Amino acid sequence: MSASPSLRPRPPRRPWRMPLALAGLLTVLSVVPASAFDEEAVLECAFRRALSMVTCKVPEEFQFMGLRDGVYVYNVHFGSKFTEFYIQVTEDMAVISSQAWHGRMASATIIRDFASGCVDLSLDPAPCSPLKTARCCGK
Repeated sequence: MSASPSLRPRPPRRPWRMPLALAGLLTVLSVVPASAFDEEAVLECAFRRALSMVTCKVPEEFQFMGLRDGVYVYNVHFGSKFTEFYIQVTEDMAVISSQAWHGRMASATIIRDFASGCVDLSLDPAPCSPLKTARCCGK
């Protein structure tokens, strides 16, 4: 005589399965940044603000032209004509230059805050600058 399906003994519970699954999930989450953000878009925004700080123009005047050989290129009406500004990134430094500056350069330290999804560029603004910080955050 066989036991009916409702009378069959249930397999023993495995209480260790849930803690192991939870530990695996926590391990994966600890490797992934707390707040993912589009770092390229945030960097472009922060670079506009940095350019504003060193040229005394509002950030919205700078047009991002794209990347040229790994260098960020921005265009703005500067002086009496349209001028390109270049931002070269090496690890945690950004170097700002333009042919209109005749060899002068500005540099900024890039501070990435992955937890809040923000990028700060640490540099001293010109006295005429409309901005005092170069901070942008993603969504």
